[in-house]
Amino acid sequence: MTSRIKDAALAQQITDETLAWREVICPVTAKYGNYVAKRDLRDKTIVSFQHVLEDTIPTLLPFVKAGAKVKVGACNPDSTDDAAAAYLAAHGVEVHAFSGMTPDEYARSIDILSSEPADIIADMGGELIEAFVKKGHKVDGALEATTTGVHRVEKLDYSFPVFNWNDIAIKDRLHNRHHVAQEMWPVFSNVTGLALYGRTVLVIGFGPVGRGVAERARNLGAVVSVAERDPVRALEAQHHGCRVVSLEDGLKENAIIVTATGLSGILGAAQIKQCRRGAILVNVGHSNTEIDVKWLDTQTRTKMRRHIERFELDNSREVYLLNRGSLLNLAPGMGGSGKDLFDPFSAILIRGIDWLASGGATSFKPGFYAYPEDVEREIAQAILQSHS
Repeated sequence: MTSRIKDAALAQQITDETLAWREVICPVTAKYGNYVAKRDLRDKTIVSFQHVLEDTIPTLLPFVKAGAKVKVGACNPDSTDDAAAAYLAAHGVEVHAFSGMTPDEYARSIDILSSEPADIIADMGGELIEAFVKKGHKVDGALEATTTGVHRVEKLDYSFPVFNWNDIAIKDRLHNRHHVAQEMWPVFSNVTGLALYGRTVLVIGFGPVGRGVAERARNLGAVVSVAERDPVRALEAQHHGCRVVSLEDGLKENAIIVTATGLSGILGAAQIKQCRRGAILVNVGHSNTEIDVKWLDTQTRTKMRRHIERFELDNSREVYLLNRGSLLNLAPGMGGSGKDLFDPFSAILIRGIDWLASGGATSFKPGFYAYPEDVEREIAQAILQSHS
């Protein structure tokens, strides 16, 4: 099927020099990519549902070079880099991703990607795995990379093995806790023009992502409050120097509201109406429905600048929404810092797909499993060696 992208001409924005520098800063991804590119995978079909960004190029193109049929769709309607999507399409990947996808266009991508059998699924969010299960397709195995996806797929009646790499130590303890915040707050400042010194920030959810976001905000000079229903996590937030508040009080008091739960419906109409006047709403959880953007769109809306919209509420208050409620750290074109931090995770994805393509899951019955520990340790050792 023909790719569905914004503009094929945008592929020219990705230069050989750009990709060569990415190999320099992401040497482990390059190592595994170069290995895979020499393999013979002409009998494999790989379907991926992920953020389609520049780092997706060295993740997927090695499989194209190895002869596999590769398809990819955007796992979030507002995190696609259209130049990266165009480049992938120009180099043999079937791409169903473009910025600003409507809910219908997004759903259509899932339907297209799951319309035919595949050998391997690499998912972020669980929606593609769910679609394959519902359609009765059997595959060699699937990978899932997000908390949102884990919640979705762990309830399914599986017809194939699914491997969870959201909860492995490298992902949970490093990326979720440290790397999201490392990218998110610089993007926040790039989008808004604001520093955090003296500003009040509410972080909703104190899991690994929320913990990292709160810690980094505090270190950048913010006064940080946390709304967390789990009393153990709330106590942990106190021990990290955060003020623990109810969601209602936090919304009324804080200027910047960050959702970090990975769950839908955290800020609905009732909660948004409780926000203080001029509050800035930000999401860093995988789900792009943590904030009820659909309801906000029924209010008077003004686009202020790239990735910022102002909404006039019916209680004579206004709020500002960043990046349409999608992950702010992946806002297209805003260039968060630490692109080298993707190196372990691109490597995990490449190595995981190759492990499945090599028959790694043949001994597993249908079900939900942890990502292979020996493969994770292999990648961790490679990262350590690249830093020496």
